[in-house]
Amino acid sequence: MTSSTPSPRLPWVDTARGAAIVLVITHHAVLFTTAEGLGHPAWTAANETLRLLRMPLFFFLSGLLAVRAVHRPWPDLLRRRTTNDLWVYLLWASAAFAAFTLLPYARDDVPPGPRGWLDQTLLLPDNGAWYLLALALYLPLGRLTRAVPTAVLLPAAAALAAALGPGQLVRYSFVWSDLLTLFVFFAAGLRLHGPALRVATRVPGPLAVTALAAATGLLALATTALGLTQVPGVRLLVGAAAVLAGCAVAVRLAPTRAGRALAHVGRRTLPVYVTHEIVLGLLVLPLAPAAGTAAGGPLSLLAPALLVAAALAVCLPLRGPLARVPWLLHAPWAAPRQREVRPTVGVATVPGARRAPDRVRGA
Repeated sequence: MTSSTPSPRLPWVDTARGAAIVLVITHHAVLFTTAEGLGHPAWTAANETLRLLRMPLFFFLSGLLAVRAVHRPWPDLLRRRTTNDLWVYLLWASAAFAAFTLLPYARDDVPPGPRGWLDQTLLLPDNGAWYLLALALYLPLGRLTRAVPTAVLLPAAAALAAALGPGQLVRYSFVWSDLLTLFVFFAAGLRLHGPALRVATRVPGPLAVTALAAATGLLALATTALGLTQVPGVRLLVGAAAVLAGCAVAVRLAPTRAGRALAHVGRRTLPVYVTHEIVLGLLVLPLAPAAGTAAGGPLSLLAPALLVAAALAVCLPLRGPLARVPWLLHAPWAAPRQREVRPTVGVATVPGARRAPDRVRGA
């Protein structure tokens, strides 16, 4: 039975999720500007470095807030979460496929040549909604491994990711090559949620947190500069540092104006996540005529930041309209009569606490 009293909020988790989704949008903004001939070396280098940081943090937070889900009965988990995530993924991946069939663009992280809907959505997925596909796989896996001790599960998952994550798979689909590695962070969030919440109350002062963030950034930069990203275990090490630094920075940043602004985004990650790639593809079109002459110049330096700001301005207000259209943010069979906030994409609350009903599931 759902309590009518709101559960305790974790503002720093909302802040961290907001920062992670902004980094995801930035990643795609750089890809779009580069595809239009407006690439800047500084953005390219930054994007390669941030590639190692943003998704480990995102999936750790998702695991942190998925504890209730993996303890649900199997029918409930499959109906309300797994098949629901798969529905939303297929719906928005299909929308992106249609959009970029009409507005094609080149990317250097997907296989060349013509590819159909089945390839781009399921066989060799390369669209911006793939996070939901990963969740649809991770949640049942988290449920299946509930009885496995944490001291066994996390080292085993890390060893498997280190052995099989890098290598040939990356040539065919960056999604499949990342799934093993990112499951480690999702599982860590599931299993270490108690210690993580306790540690978050004892984060050191601003100087120490700044030093940790700087050291993590330098580690990621050195990893990409030295070409070590495909060395087994390196991405896990950098990702672990990203989780520690990202959570510590979010705790310190949460009470500030910037932290509250990021938390506002973090409470609306689902509608932003599923729409931002299509929105960016449309927003970048007016910049196309400047391609070539502006490459490497001031416009190419500003273009990704302008696109991110514009995409947020468009995507954030879409939350209400999308929620009012049936089945855009949830599957027909997964819509409850009293919709709850989904813990992996919505308001951050203490795992295990009771949650008040909310108008918009997945808000």
